Amino acid sequence: MSDRFYRMFEERYRGPRDLIKRRLAVYLPFLKPLLDVYPNAVAIDLGCGRGEWLELLAWSGFKPVGVDLDADMLEACRGLSLEVEQGDALATLSGLPGESQVVVSAFHVVEHITFDQLRTLVAEALRVLKPGGLLIMETPNPENIVVATRDFYLDPTHERPIPSALLAFVAEHAGFARVKTLRLQESKELVNKGDVSLQDVFAGASPDYAVIAQKHASGDVLSLTSDAFNVDYGLSLENLMGRWDARFDRVEAKAKQAEAKAKQAEAKAEQAEAKAKQAEAKAEQAEAKAGQAEAKAEQANTYSQALLSSTSWRLTAPLRFVSHVGLRLLSAIPTRSLVSGLKRRARAETYRVARWVLSRPRLKQGAFVVLNRLPRLRQQLRRIFFEVPVTLPEKRAVANLTPRAASIHAVLIVAIENRKN
Repeated sequence: MSDRFYRMFEERYRGPRDLIKRRLAVYLPFLKPLLDVYPNAVAIDLGCGRGEWLELLAWSGFKPVGVDLDADMLEACRGLSLEVEQGDALATLSGLPGESQVVVSAFHVVEHITFDQLRTLVAEALRVLKPGGLLIMETPNPENIVVATRDFYLDPTHERPIPSALLAFVAEHAGFARVKTLRLQESKELVNKGDVSLQDVFAGASPDYAVIAQKHASGDVLSLTSDAFNVDYGLSLENLMGRWDARFDRVEAKAKQAEAKAKQAEAKAEQAEAKAKQAEAKAEQAEAKAGQAEAKAEQANTYSQALLSSTSWRLTAPLRFVSHVGLRLLSAIPTRSLVSGLKRRARAETYRVARWVLSRPRLKQGAFVVLNRLPRLRQQLRRIFFEVPVTLPEKRAVANLTPRAASIHAVLIVAIENRKN
């Protein structure tokens, strides 16, 4: 193109010279060992462009020659005192004598030619290379989805993307001894990145790749470049997709863990709810029992209040008091000396009770009433407390008196004494 279009296009989209030379330095470990076998080795660069690779080869000790159709590109090379010639790359290669070159390179050339021309280029390169010589073909990498669907078509002279497996097979089929694929210019940050994004999958694979093919040679010559051939290069689409899948596997694993924890939490919540219901039921039972107890207490209290406020309770108060005193007297009397003990203790206690009863007219009147209703008991008491002879059955009758009867006895004693006096 005489209007400098392609040179300006390269300036914008290929990148500055220093950047390109840094990228091209990746090939030097393959080339430099060959200088031990072929000092001042001759190399030809097809489609040399601005001459970055020619400059790097010359700096490394090779004698490079560049070929390109674009006069503007060659002008930049001549400005750097690089040896170049204008012409068709494939025709120039076909005109070289056999086993005359140590390196044949074609950077971003194969995507500009037809497939038949590509096969011719590879076959001619094999012919002109010395034993152990190298063919280098660099091209855009269609594994990078953004490159394959967008960036590749920025250059209007591109034919079509070439998969790396196809280009490597062309070299193998042509008869090269070994072939190495290098993926290039990937993001170094992405290589060590943990979780990849969808954008990384689409645009993260190495944007360029190269196929390096080496011609048959003795084992000593091939061993010089074995280290370089054994290194892995670049970032493939399969790698990114695998990491993308692994990311979802991790997410899925975390989701399962979260689900398991949620189920555990749900089970614990159900257990807690069951315990809460049990506690609530127990509380209701306790509340019911408390209500029953409270009701019983209220009933007892009501009954007690009614009893305490009743007329009978007030009337029987003296009898209860006397009964209490009588019980004390009976418990203090020995069984074997019942009559004598009763006489001795009864008189002292009964006189004290008598004074209290006689001081209350109503109690006094009640004692007479009881005495009049129980003549047999009155006669028995007279015999006991006034030294009347008592038979054994009578003693037993006194000993077996109930607490209430004992209380009545005390009242009667008071009445008898009162009448006597």
